[in-house]
Amino acid sequence: MKSFPLGKLRCMLTICCALFLTASIANAQDKGDWRPLSPAELAAKTPVVEPDADAEVMFWEIRVDDSTENLVMKHYVRVKIFTERGREKYSKVDIPFAKGIRIKDIMARVVKPDGSISDLAKADVFDREIAKTDKVKVRAKSFAVPNIEPGVVVEYKYQEVYQYGSAEDMRMTFQHDVPIRNKAYFFRPAANARYLTFNMADNKFVKDKNGYYKAVMENVPAIKEEPHMPPEDEVRSWLLLYYTTAEKNSTASDFWSRAGYYLVKTWDIKDTLKPGKEMKAAAAEIAAGATAPEDQMAKLFEFCKTKIKNISFDPTLTEEQKDEIKPNKSTVDTYKRQQGRTSDINELFASLATALGYEARLAFGGDRSEKFFNPNQAHESFVHFSAVAVKINGRWKYYSPGDKFVPFGLLAWNEEATSVLLMGYKDYITTEIPYSRPEQSVAKRRGRFQLSEDGTLSGTVKIEYSGHLANEYKKDNYKESASKQEEMLKEEVQKSISTAELSEMSIENVSDPEKPFTYQFKVTVPKYAQKTGKRLFMQPGFFESGSAPVFSTATRKYEVFFHHPWSEEDDIEIALPKGYELDSADSPTPLADQAGISRLHIDMGIDKAKGVVSYKRKFSFGNNGFTLFPVSSYQPIKNLFDAFHKADTHMVTVKQL
Repeated sequence: MKSFPLGKLRCMLTICCALFLTASIANAQDKGDWRPLSPAELAAKTPVVEPDADAEVMFWEIRVDDSTENLVMKHYVRVKIFTERGREKYSKVDIPFAKGIRIKDIMARVVKPDGSISDLAKADVFDREIAKTDKVKVRAKSFAVPNIEPGVVVEYKYQEVYQYGSAEDMRMTFQHDVPIRNKAYFFRPAANARYLTFNMADNKFVKDKNGYYKAVMENVPAIKEEPHMPPEDEVRSWLLLYYTTAEKNSTASDFWSRAGYYLVKTWDIKDTLKPGKEMKAAAAEIAAGATAPEDQMAKLFEFCKTKIKNISFDPTLTEEQKDEIKPNKSTVDTYKRQQGRTSDINELFASLATALGYEARLAFGGDRSEKFFNPNQAHESFVHFSAVAVKINGRWKYYSPGDKFVPFGLLAWNEEATSVLLMGYKDYITTEIPYSRPEQSVAKRRGRFQLSEDGTLSGTVKIEYSGHLANEYKKDNYKESASKQEEMLKEEVQKSISTAELSEMSIENVSDPEKPFTYQFKVTVPKYAQKTGKRLFMQPGFFESGSAPVFSTATRKYEVFFHHPWSEEDDIEIALPKGYELDSADSPTPLADQAGISRLHIDMGIDKAKGVVSYKRKFSFGNNGFTLFPVSSYQPIKNLFDAFHKADTHMVTVKQL
């Protein structure tokens, strides 16, 4: 029911620039002569910002002109290449664009230390598709950088023209995965503009020439990926630009009151939360036989999940076909047509819950995969319609039947544990969606194996994922063919055990929201156990075989962030070769932290009569919602996971009688 705003499109292109790094350096300014390069710049052999950098941006300038009918962005970037890795990284350029955006005046050149120049030929620029999402196809103007090698300076220029575009809600990024000596934005606004800064000190726009304002950052270090780090918007330096008519001293509460009025109108919340006779009759029929509140919600949830065709997750429809489907104008439309998008289905659920006499509200919250929402950061782009809140026995419960693979009682991981605005048609409430529990997202892993005298392990495996784990696997698999799903399974297993040979694979419940996502297969691993003389050295914890320590570095720059609490349950039996016995079945010592956030318990045994080793493992993490840790806690967290890894990779000795 909602259009795709240009601000979101521009955000999509920002994501693509992160995915296709070379695009993010293809920036320039005015169509004209290149700026002079000094002999010192040409001869430089070492970076300025980071001594070990493979390449370094010398300057990066973007001029944003929003004073005319079209939004025009002029880019100019200059990069110094220091190493072979830097050459490889920047040897190809993708400049992304989508419908309504025109890329023009592309220029590029390479300047060697001796001053010789290689210019990009216009004929060497071509179009290609680089990404496709549920809403947007992104194409790119692409070219290979001519004669690039360590020691050269690479320069790019181009213009983006957004037809009838606006700088409203524009994100200006100052930090990237390459060190930058000088990053500057020049902005000519169309009206009264303001901005919010993130992870920046006192960087401000100051008045410049010809109606422009200028914001600069110097000596900006590169963002370097760390395992389990927060989303980039939580760590990089950036600002959000927007237009407003509000008073400068207005508070966050004032803002959300104004934004709430906009949300109520845009989402027709009054119509959704004031159902008529038809919806009341439908709700009574759907919930018939259920008296307890949770049972009634379960019936409404199941109806919305199974009886309303979810267009957003229909793999038989192309995005173009989805766009051609007439949008529903109301929850009555969704109910009658028996189809809708994710938001339509959630609105229908809210209407049905209200029709049964419950207080329901539309929850607008942050997306934790992008940014941690704080209501004090007053901007509507930080929230989206994420769930339906229903008050049951004095407490708010949250539901999202429009999320195809999210089961009853859960939200997607990125929608939980975040501040939310619960919107009614008269007012809003600020609260927080709680975390799920580790036992709601479980990986149950079962293995029955035979160990051969030569160390080969073979047998059958069954893995069941529930909760958040299942949701992620289902989203990754539901659009894929059976052969592609099997290929993905093989790749996942072989990432840890490269010699594993899989056969007779089956993948179940890919499209069922309530049942666990299930893998079953036969596996053979040559030389799984290492043979030395009459002994075999074996890791009984098959599912942790080949795993690396979660944290390998001694220090840490960013907070430690786990997406959600989870748990694992392993049940393994390994039949020993005839004539062999286990030297010892000692189990690793149980592990747990003092705060009760995590625990690991491994129990090993041996059935001497059958010659079978049993291995049972239980692990959980994120109890009481602890999934985000400050840098100061890195060493204890690292030590804990190092201890987990040591226990998980525990070896036993099998000897020949």
